Amino acid sequence: MTSASGTDSVAPPQAEKGETDAAVPPVSASHFGVSLSALFAGLGLLAALQWRQPQDSTANVIGACALIAALIAAYDLYVRRVWRLPSAGIEGFSAARVSLARVAVKLLGLGATLGTVALAYWLFPEYHGGFYAPYWRLLRDIAPWGLLAALGYFWWMDGALREPRDAYWHLGCVLLGRERPDLGRIAQHYGGWAVKGFFLPLMVVYLTQQVDATTRDFQRMTAFGGLAVYDFFYDLEFLIDLMFCVVGYSMTLRLTDSHIRSTEPTALGWIVALVCYQPFWSLVENGYLRYDRGYPWGAWLAQHPFAQALWGAAILALLAVYALCTVSFGLRFSNLTHRGIITAGPYRWLKHPAYLTKNLSWWLIAVPFVPRGDWAGTLRACALLGLVNLIYYLRAFTEERHLSRDPEYRAYCAWIARHGLWARLGLRRLLRIGRRPGGARS
Repeated sequence: MTSASGTDSVAPPQAEKGETDAAVPPVSASHFGVSLSALFAGLGLLAALQWRQPQDSTANVIGACALIAALIAAYDLYVRRVWRLPSAGIEGFSAARVSLARVAVKLLGLGATLGTVALAYWLFPEYHGGFYAPYWRLLRDIAPWGLLAALGYFWWMDGALREPRDAYWHLGCVLLGRERPDLGRIAQHYGGWAVKGFFLPLMVVYLTQQVDATTRDFQRMTAFGGLAVYDFFYDLEFLIDLMFCVVGYSMTLRLTDSHIRSTEPTALGWIVALVCYQPFWSLVENGYLRYDRGYPWGAWLAQHPFAQALWGAAILALLAVYALCTVSFGLRFSNLTHRGIITAGPYRWLKHPAYLTKNLSWWLIAVPFVPRGDWAGTLRACALLGLVNLIYYLRAFTEERHLSRDPEYRAYCAWIARHGLWARLGLRRLLRIGRRPGGARS
């Protein structure tokens, strides 16, 4: 998602007007060119590792993600110096400001937080099967090193933060009985960890599966060609998307100004986001929203190779934009959170390019509008896919409402209304774009 301040204050009208009249959009929280360069480096490393050790795809792809994260973080820290931004809340490290007692209380809060997440994993049957095996293997390998890094990070941040009494400190104090709980602050804290605890396991598992699928597709492509080429690029685009998802959910650090400012405040926002992911999506799709009629576009156009090639290229183009949307976030991708306004990449042109291109691709892939002798079935399939599209419209709506609390985001929306794709095509008035604040993808 996106944002930078988390304040409810309204920016002066003159400042927002100045943003909309500018020739370029407001500065993006992530540098798209650097993220794209890091992507190519990560893919190069992944290809080399897969060539040498294809049986260890989890370790290979996590190594590639680590390289991507390191390159982007290095640029943000040493070139952009994002830790100096007001949103980071850092004023420079001083050992004299470090309080070991305060650090101990924060570590107690961290322990309670991790313990709550571990309890949820132990309690819910969803996490007991073999599906999440790659994630447990990853935790087993990196958890000891992560805890050691946390000790140094908490010590350093205690001497660097403008306000060192953060959410971990408040939670630790509550556990020690030192103060009354600030329920709003603790709810936001646990909300951010709920997002990470739910989505990171899924993304790690999906990423492991995707690198295996992409490797198989590459082998098939070199042997068969044809639709095997489409399959390779299809899976590669989702591989790119998932790599940056894993990076985003892992790098919620204040030092890189990629921390969580706030989480989605409404039940509707959580519901429409979570329903799109396992295990909830299987229940909803199988019982209510199965629009796929078992007649994909490849079969529909099998007798027309040129049209089939053009149709496949259109799908890949849409999904390429979708993948680049995730790349645009750099270290900051995450559902249901507010982590810095993204105005570069595809977000330079649209507020919701990821949702738009992904939903359009489903129409091209499933072709529910193609009749097969049953007009009622055709209409039903189109209506069901339309309901899926409605879910994503509601996701966009709730994200817009969340992000619109931020004056930087409102300035971005005003700029898009004047200079975005619809405005440039002359469709702004027709589509009623820009009449109220909107939102980039979470």
